[in-house]
Amino acid sequence: MVMEYADCGDLFKYVQQHGRLAEADARWFFQQIILGLDYCHRRGVVNRDLKLENLLLRSAAEAPPPPGQLEQPRNLHIKVADFGLCKASVNSLPKSRVGTLYYLAPEVLRASADRPYDAKLSDIWSVGVILYVLLFKAYPFGVISDRDNKAQRDAILRRIANAEWQLPAHPVISDACRDLLSRILVSDPAKRITMAGIMAHAWFREDLPEGAQEFNEGLVEEQAADPPRCEQSMEEIDAILGAAEDPLHGGVPGAGLAGGAAAAGGGTVAGVMAMMGSSGIDDEIDELHAEHPSQFGMND
Repeated sequence: MVMEYADCGDLFKYVQQHGRLAEADARWFFQQIILGLDYCHRRGVVNRDLKLENLLLRSAAEAPPPPGQLEQPRNLHIKVADFGLCKASVNSLPKSRVGTLYYLAPEVLRASADRPYDAKLSDIWSVGVILYVLLFKAYPFGVISDRDNKAQRDAILRRIANAEWQLPAHPVISDACRDLLSRILVSDPAKRITMAGIMAHAWFREDLPEGAQEFNEGLVEEQAADPPRCEQSMEEIDAILGAAEDPLHGGVPGAGLAGGAAAAGGGTVAGVMAMMGSSGIDDEIDELHAEHPSQFGMND
């Protein structure tokens, strides 16, 4: 069933084909991602699996552009896709370690039943990783070239947990861009820049289309006053999910995607590493490795 059609692939394949983007082009995509995510957060929905593969590209041109111009960044609009791990943040705080390894925030690695996290801020961390990849065609915390190499995986986990990253020597980015990255990729979520902070940042606001900053606020107010007729209530959605989960899990509490993943280890980095095998993240690594084991190496 096709609900919407994105005719230009996804952002991961775009970076594969085009390499690192010019800073202005990376900002154009980043602005769209932030505005889309801001809308979701205003509606009380957190994504929890933001990555380049889940950002689809659609042609923005009303008429076919000249030959060779279709894939120019300004001719592309982003659609945030795949809400399979999303959560309605108005119900309860997320507690599960879910997502894709390279994009996981430190607090997600440490999450447990008694250590919930603010998934709005973990979404922002993931967007920071995405911006880094757009600028440098590399993951900020390295890649796993061999899915069976535990040392590689543990090294990435340590770097993520401690927010150990650095900017490559080339290409050189502006001081404003550097400042924004340094405010996003912060280990302590309490010290991480918020959505409002990003949207007020000078680098984000540069070349932002007129009216974009206020659009979501007006749209959400309009929808609150006159809800879309096709929209289901949270009660209806919860009832459907409950009916689907009961026969699947036999009524066993915590038997979902990441159930039982955060039992021991006290949230320490060592504890996180000990528990990763049962968290569902290993499956993500296998899946990632099968598709593109090291496409974003530092030497690309």
